[in-house]
Amino acid sequence: MVGCLYAVRRFLRQIPLAAACSNLIETSTVNRGIKGYVDMREKRSILCAVLASLFCTLTLSSCAVRPKTPALKVIIIPKFEIGEMSGDFPGEAQLFYEKYCMGCEEVSIPNMSKTGHFYVNEDTGVGMLMTGEGKTAAGLSLMALLSSGLYDYSDAYIVSVGCGGGNWEECALGDVVLAAAVCDYDLGHHVDAHEKENSDTQIMWFGDDSFADYEYEVLNEALYKKAYALIKDVPLRTTEMAKTVMKENFGHTGDAALPSVRIGTSLTGDNFWKGDYGHETAKFMTEYYDCYYPYMVTEMEDVALANAADCFDMRFRMIALRTVVNMDVFLEGETPESTWGEYTSFGEKVINENSETLDIFEPAMQNLFDTGSIVIDAILNGDLNVN
Repeated sequence: MVGCLYAVRRFLRQIPLAAACSNLIETSTVNRGIKGYVDMREKRSILCAVLASLFCTLTLSSCAVRPKTPALKVIIIPKFEIGEMSGDFPGEAQLFYEKYCMGCEEVSIPNMSKTGHFYVNEDTGVGMLMTGEGKTAAGLSLMALLSSGLYDYSDAYIVSVGCGGGNWEECALGDVVLAAAVCDYDLGHHVDAHEKENSDTQIMWFGDDSFADYEYEVLNEALYKKAYALIKDVPLRTTEMAKTVMKENFGHTGDAALPSVRIGTSLTGDNFWKGDYGHETAKFMTEYYDCYYPYMVTEMEDVALANAADCFDMRFRMIALRTVVNMDVFLEGETPESTWGEYTSFGEKVINENSETLDIFEPAMQNLFDTGSIVIDAILNGDLNVN
C-alpha cells in the first residue's frame, strides 16, 4: 500500500491542479515523525481522498464550457469599393456594408489575400468579404475565410454580388442577372484571330476536357429559382442615356431597353474583354458546356468562388447576382483606345460619365442592392433555404 501511495503522489505532482493533494500524503506521514509509514486505515482514507479529488478535477476539466464559435448565416461577397465604405459614390460593397455591417471593424483573417477585407456583424450573423477583383483574389480570399476556423459556416449561405458586362443580344443596361451556372472563360485554348485558318468564324476558342472538374460549376437550381421568385418583379432603375444607347446601338426598344431580373449563365474571365470575337466565343462556350441557360453576363470572379465553396460543401448554398454596367461589345464610335486609353482605373472611370458605362453605374449599384438585400433578408429570416 505504501508503494501505491508513493506512485499516486508522483503522478499527481505532474498535474499542477493536483499537486496539493499529493503533498497531503507526505505531510501526513512527516507530521507523525515516521516518514513512509502510517496506519493502514489512514493510508486507505488518504488514497481514497486523493483519487476522488483527481476524479473531480479531471471531470470538471473535461466538462469545462469552451467559447462557442460564432455562427454566420450569410457571407456577402462584393469584390471592390471605389472610395470609402460609406457615404460617397458606391462601388459593389458600400450599400451592403451600410445596411448589414455599418460600424463593424475589419476582422483579421489568417492567410487572407492582400486584397481581402472581412467585416462581420455577429449580432445578425452577417459577414461581408470584399475579395478584390479577379479569380485569384476571389478564390484565395474565400479559401482563407472558410479555412480559418474563426466562424461556424455549417448553415451559412454565400451571396456573391457585383457588376458585369452584358450579352448585348440578351441584356439591357441595368439588368440584374441571377447565375444558373458559372464558367471559366480563360481555361481551354484561345487563339489570335490572325492565326486562325478559318477566318469566317468569330469563335476564337477550343475546349479542353482536362479541365472538366473545375472549368464550370452548376449552381443549385432550387435555390436560384426560389431567389428569382422573390426578386423577379423588383422595379429597376435606368437612365435616358442608357435607353437611348440600347436603341441606337442594338435596336432595343420598349421593354427590351428596360432593365429586368434575368436568369442566365455567367462567364468568368480574368480580364475586361470586349468585342464581337469575345461575344461569339462566350456564346459558344456556354453551348460547349451544355449550360441550360444562355450566356448572359461576363464577370471576373464567380467560378473561382464556386470552386472554393465546393471545397467546403457550400456550392449548393451559393447565389450569384450581377448587374449589367456595360455591354460585351464596343458601342458605336468606341474603340479600344478611346475606351481604355484615357483611364487606367475602372473605379476612377465609372464615377464620371463615360463612353463605356455611360451614367448607369450608380443606378445599377442600387439595382444590385435592391435585389440582393431581398435575397439576404430572406436568408436571415429563414424564408430562403435549400430545404
